[in-house]
Amino acid sequence: MTELPVIHFDCLHFYGDRPCKPNKELGVFCGNCSYYEKDESITEEFPPVPAAVPHDLTDRYTKIIIVKLDAAGDVLRTTSILPSLKEKFTDSNITWITKERSYELLKDNDMIDEIYFTTDELSHVFNNEFDIAINLDSGTESCQIMNLITSKYYYGYTIVNGKPYPANTAANEWFMMGVNDAVKKANKKSYHKIIHEICCLEYEGSEPYIYLTPENRRHAAELGKQHGIVKFNSFILINLGGGSRWQYKKWTSAGYINLADILSEKYPDTVIGIIAGDEDREFYSDISAELKLLKRDNIVFWGTENSMEDFICIVSLANEVFTSDSLCFHIATALGKYTVVIVGPTSNTELDVFGNGKVVYSEKVDCLCCYLNTCPKTINCMNTLEADEISGLFGANR
Repeated sequence: MTELPVIHFDCLHFYGDRPCKPNKELGVFCGNCSYYEKDESITEEFPPVPAAVPHDLTDRYTKIIIVKLDAAGDVLRTTSILPSLKEKFTDSNITWITKERSYELLKDNDMIDEIYFTTDELSHVFNNEFDIAINLDSGTESCQIMNLITSKYYYGYTIVNGKPYPANTAANEWFMMGVNDAVKKANKKSYHKIIHEICCLEYEGSEPYIYLTPENRRHAAELGKQHGIVKFNSFILINLGGGSRWQYKKWTSAGYINLADILSEKYPDTVIGIIAGDEDREFYSDISAELKLLKRDNIVFWGTENSMEDFICIVSLANEVFTSDSLCFHIATALGKYTVVIVGPTSNTELDVFGNGKVVYSEKVDCLCCYLNTCPKTINCMNTLEADEISGLFGANR
């Protein structure tokens, strides 16, 4: 288990769920930092992090609760832990607390028995007694919920003196990745392996999963008919953008345009779908306007205002998917799609296409996994990726 280094939990700059300003801007951490300022509101000591105790509950009915609230893509990728829990605890009940926006991603997963939202009345949950409580987020809201849960074993993160805190030593490594950019950048493990280790579980390659109901499949087929894709032999979906948090989580406009141009010309019997989320509406509009000038009937535009259900159904229709590190990536891998994902400021080692696609990142820069929201560099992780090279990962050439 990873031991925590010197950490000033009582520092005004230390958040516990993300790097502090001195770490982000200057690369310093508590042991070599001269910016420490005592938070006078914290008067209690921070106890040693308890040793991780493997669960010994396999011969009995086991009640498990998972708290996973944050970005919908993170919620979905965390479902990779469910097969491992069900395999180890064959007679078990799994409760999941999340945000309402993630419901569509979880609601038909037959490994989850109960789903609650943070906006629900949860007193009956907190009055219940669980065997295993799992919170894989060090965000304050998640940790506060974890503190209200009664359980025999706790894995992940809680709140101590108002600060996110590892529940035991198995959570130390992921905690450090959250608060120190240098540790995050040095990581070589996938997210799926990390969360299994936090929960003292063996990772044997389990994948995230979305179950499509017969109704979902009928709805997907109807969407396909509406957009005229049935007359084509194959479907490559290009997801534009990657939200607004990181400037270079998305590729360049020219990159997306050139890729769609190359693929639509090379594979006239393949439909090239263009889609984006609502946050990237303007980006989508500009790129779509350029692509429409090509006047190719195999470029189809899916818009930016799709519901979560529609978005899942559209991805389910695709044979191949090109996307950034975003919700679309997690949906595509959960549906078992061949997926090419481009990565820049976020961690490429955490991502896994499970042998069915490619994680693409620039080898021409040395600042990958910087987690900087904006970047002033002229030559960067996104404009050094070439559409010609990426196009070779699709269609008959792959």
